[in-house]
Amino acid sequence: MRLDFVGDIHGHASYLLTLLERLGYKKQQRGWKQPNATLVFLGDLIDRGPEQKQTVEIVRELCELGIAICLSGNHEFNAVGFVIKRTDDPSQYIRSHTTNHLKQHEIFLEAYANDRFGYEETIAWFAKLPIWFEMADVRAVHACWHDPAKEELAEFLDVNHCPQDRSFFEQTGIKGSAAWTARETLLNGLELPLPGDTTFNDYYGIKRRRIRVNWWTPSQTTYRSAAVIDGSQRARIPNIKLLEPAPTYEEQLCFFGHYWMRGNPRIEHSRAVCLDYSIALDDGALCAYSFKGEKDANPNHLTWVQK
Repeated sequence: MRLDFVGDIHGHASYLLTLLERLGYKKQQRGWKQPNATLVFLGDLIDRGPEQKQTVEIVRELCELGIAICLSGNHEFNAVGFVIKRTDDPSQYIRSHTTNHLKQHEIFLEAYANDRFGYEETIAWFAKLPIWFEMADVRAVHACWHDPAKEELAEFLDVNHCPQDRSFFEQTGIKGSAAWTARETLLNGLELPLPGDTTFNDYYGIKRRRIRVNWWTPSQTTYRSAAVIDGSQRARIPNIKLLEPAPTYEEQLCFFGHYWMRGNPRIEHSRAVCLDYSIALDDGALCAYSFKGEKDANPNHLTWVQK
């Protein structure tokens, strides 16, 4: 059976429907017409786009019909954390209600402003989404495949890698804890501290002491080359030698999203394929890959809708 992996949608339901039709899935009056295939959504269904409720409804229906599996992205985790209070500080929520976080989440909240039941149902559904997907010859995660992080979270997950209960959110919501670091790695990406007092100012002028690491490309030797950052901003990263080797990936084919790739969808690594091509941007694309049992990624298996 074919597996169709779909990158970050961010509330762009119209483009999702077009992509699904190109893959052979079509909404009909009595359900869905589908090929002999299963969809695997890589998370980040929500935030940023104009059709967030519609996006959730499409993906959830496909999952409930057994046509699809949807992984949690960091935005689904944040949506759940937005309503669960921290165990280490009950006056605060796991996803803090700062001005910046409210702005990022406001379109999603507005979409459900007149549907309290629908909102609660959606949050409950998000809370049960698997953190990763794994078969003998293929795997997927939202941001980073990292075995130590997976092992750290195992006690909070069931056999399908779904949160057993709210303790997953409570424990991974304690900033700085081992569970927090593991969840951050899988859903937000692997980070490394810069050495000593080294810092850089990001695009927004915020001083940073850590970089998000490209965990899939081999032969990275400096913090600048290892950083996951837009090419136009790379010179902001100190060009100094890594204190520890950057991770590389050489295992079975893995699909992930999260990283806001730019340009036409492409295969940059034969075993680790990012499918997030920034559909929320004016020149972005919504991308999918049709896996058919191959060992190495095939660029002919990419399908996308350009914005």
